[in-house]
Amino acid sequence: MEKTNLRIIGGEFRSRKIQFAVDPRTRPMKDRTREAVMNLLGGTLPESIAFDLFAGTGILAFEALSRGSSAAILFEILRNASQEILNNAKTLGLVENVVVIQNDVLRWTASMEKNLPMLRLPELPWVVFCCPPYALWEEAPDDMRMLLQRWVELAPVGSLFAIELEEKTPLDFLPPDLEWDVRTYRPARMAIGEKYPANSEGEPVSESESDLES
Repeated sequence: MEKTNLRIIGGEFRSRKIQFAVDPRTRPMKDRTREAVMNLLGGTLPESIAFDLFAGTGILAFEALSRGSSAAILFEILRNASQEILNNAKTLGLVENVVVIQNDVLRWTASMEKNLPMLRLPELPWVVFCCPPYALWEEAPDDMRMLLQRWVELAPVGSLFAIELEEKTPLDFLPPDLEWDVRTYRPARMAIGEKYPANSEGEPVSESESDLES
């Protein structure tokens, strides 16, 4: 299988390249889109744990680690792709910061409350990347709704989410618990959200509203 390279855009490993095998089931995010997404997430991601739910090449997780995330958990169902991610982690000196779970993330998420403690993660906010194959939005809509809702529900306060939708994917897939900033980067749309603390009525309160209340 032919090999190609992707470049890390920002942070400690800026301009470093990861190598991966071209697989028709893997759709790496374009450089400009990736840069825009990272800027929307704040540019740097210190004191966080990155989760890449449909890892593919793993470039989003490596980008997060480059920008300060303490660790990255990547879900990748394909054996070859999982091995490529581990090889690139070794090349970058990030083996101790990377965990690759070779499993169907939809099945893993269905038992998320049981599976999360086994990761023994520090209590830090998450940065969750969800960039699934576009077909899943149509072929498994109920599973995708469940996945997004569970991750939003169980994420610590302060967690960030970056969801890649196909341009025609209905926005009602996005959990209503968060306010979403949706941008179009054809042929995709990116939805960025942050989990704020809830008020006494259980409704999320934005940072500016928290300041006013205090």
